[in-house]
Amino acid sequence: MESRYDMQMMVHVSRMYYIEGLTQQTIAKELGISRSYISMILSEARELGIVEINIKNPLASNEELARELSQAFGVSNCYVTPTVVTALTPLTKILAAQGAIVAEKLIENHSTVGVAWGMTCYEFMKAFSENSGLFDVNVVPLIGGSHHLSSEYQLNEMVRLFAEKLRGTPSFIYAPALAESIEDKALHMKSQYMQSIAEKWRKIDVAIVGVGSPPEYYSDKSQFDPVALRRSYEDNPEKTVGDIGARRFNIQGQFLKNDYNERIMGIDEEGLKSAKNVLSIAAGHHKVLSIIGALRLNIITHFVTDESTAKTILSLV
Repeated sequence: MESRYDMQMMVHVSRMYYIEGLTQQTIAKELGISRSYISMILSEARELGIVEINIKNPLASNEELARELSQAFGVSNCYVTPTVVTALTPLTKILAAQGAIVAEKLIENHSTVGVAWGMTCYEFMKAFSENSGLFDVNVVPLIGGSHHLSSEYQLNEMVRLFAEKLRGTPSFIYAPALAESIEDKALHMKSQYMQSIAEKWRKIDVAIVGVGSPPEYYSDKSQFDPVALRRSYEDNPEKTVGDIGARRFNIQGQFLKNDYNERIMGIDEEGLKSAKNVLSIAAGHHKVLSIIGALRLNIITHFVTDESTAKTILSLV
């Protein structure tokens, strides 16, 4: 195809528009030509192959990396989203949307779904379709209430909204996530409403969970480097590398036997292991060691992450 425009001009205009992000009007003003002329130049640049536009579908999956993750951890259902996004907020939204699609295939009518707190689970429930066609789904919180006021920790409200989307029935926990003492937890668990919740925990069909970062990350996010700290977690089996539903575990994939975990007002290890499906959504450089420990727990049946996180995890195991 013979070009109607100067080749260097097409390259220059294409660079300004696609790489520098300038508008056609700004380019036209800078070059002293009309905006319609800029539009025609850009159109021909695409026709000649000077500009190639590739769109990565964030809801697709990198099958090769997914297989490698599956083989490394024995999790048969891994989904690795091919995105170059690394900023935590948009990345969480992208993965939550992927997780919502996975969950829609897992959840059945007349079933029981358990959900945990946190930003990932909050974005998951926002992303879940209101037109799934599902109905009569029991939605139960997997942990008690938090003192945090942000929306992602108001689990009862999250459960209520999610149950509306599933045309189901919400259950609520009117107790803190962390009891003051083991004795205080025992008193809570004897109450009628907690007995009802505990009964539902034993019948979970699908559990939706995130993966919490190590406590050190929250104390100094700017200095936290999980790869550099890897040895300290591997050498200390009592050190918390992450949590699921606030229940802490080590990098070897073992829930810790300590006072903190004993006071958690939430689904326990046996309850998670007995769930038919456990969908976990997690990503980010700060979580790579946490994810390794979580995948080694042998409770996660479906795992959603992104390419960058998957590659870093695989380089460490």
